[in-house]
Amino acid sequence: MSLDFLKEYGGSRLAQTELHSLMADELLETAESSDKERVILDYETTDWKAIAIDHNLSTNWRPKDWQQRPIRFIDGKDVGQTIAWVRAPSGQLVPIRLSQIGSIAMRVENGECRREFHVAERVVSMEVDLFPWTEIESFAAALQENGFRLLTRLATRPPEEEVTFDFDKMRKIAQNRSKIEMELLEKAAISYKDDEPTLIDGPLETRRGGFNTKHSPVVGVIKKPRNYHLTPYKKQLLYQLEVGQRSPVFCLPDARLPVVTWYLRLAGVREASPSGGVVRIEVCQDWFENCCRFDWDFVDKLSRTICEYRCREQSYDRANVSLHPIVRGEESLGALFDPPSILNHRFYRLTQL
Repeated sequence: MSLDFLKEYGGSRLAQTELHSLMADELLETAESSDKERVILDYETTDWKAIAIDHNLSTNWRPKDWQQRPIRFIDGKDVGQTIAWVRAPSGQLVPIRLSQIGSIAMRVENGECRREFHVAERVVSMEVDLFPWTEIESFAAALQENGFRLLTRLATRPPEEEVTFDFDKMRKIAQNRSKIEMELLEKAAISYKDDEPTLIDGPLETRRGGFNTKHSPVVGVIKKPRNYHLTPYKKQLLYQLEVGQRSPVFCLPDARLPVVTWYLRLAGVREASPSGGVVRIEVCQDWFENCCRFDWDFVDKLSRTICEYRCREQSYDRANVSLHPIVRGEESLGALFDPPSILNHRFYRLTQL
């Protein structure tokens, strides 16, 4: 059946008006974190107040002289749209998502950023379990010959991704699938040199497997935490942080990847936006306790270094929570992608939609 697969199953393009309305929708929520997870808030201190990171550092200390400063910066990109649908033998309308995914590692040396690793792919995601497997294999092979990769199901399907007749939910499952594949590419970028100080744009938990949790000096910076892990009273501290101040370090020992973590205000005026410019930084608990041995100076030095790397391009819409090497990596990776409209029409021609 090969590239006739979509046509044989009544495939249809998704109307442009519908395509536009679906682009900004959120991914399915996963079990990444829970409000019921145990949190050790007095991991560093019982005195929960803002800590000025420069206060504990010598006046002569400079991030560029620090041997443990992150020199590799990892980012991933997933640009895609739901562009079509087919009808499964069981009756469901199955959405089809076309995405460009990739990962990149930027290296900072002598104040300059350069790309040292990158990978980019064109992928198609859909609910493949609803169709005869021999036809799916043939369709995947035909796509591969034309520069696209069909994403098949995961070995273990998460509970939130059970087969459904809900078109919108299946669309989000397809979106989740391309995001997971992007994270696999990020793991490849991390593992390329996981023994060097590395900073990841995002949480460590979804990139585990790309580094050694006990020995790799890997840091995660989270721009939009979904769960603050704080009591309402302690959360107020985040609104009071000044630029260059951090929260005390706390610990999430029961997370799927146990981490020690803290909040830092990178930039912004808290009076203008109480939570603006605040990021969460995390390192693996095993690594911090075995390699850093509860070194609070490390926390201050890392925080100061991250402040030094912050994005200063005010034209960038997320500048107050972004780091310059990550922004450069995002731009460099985006330059490897085709314009979505051109890629979509190429897919339509191949599949005769």
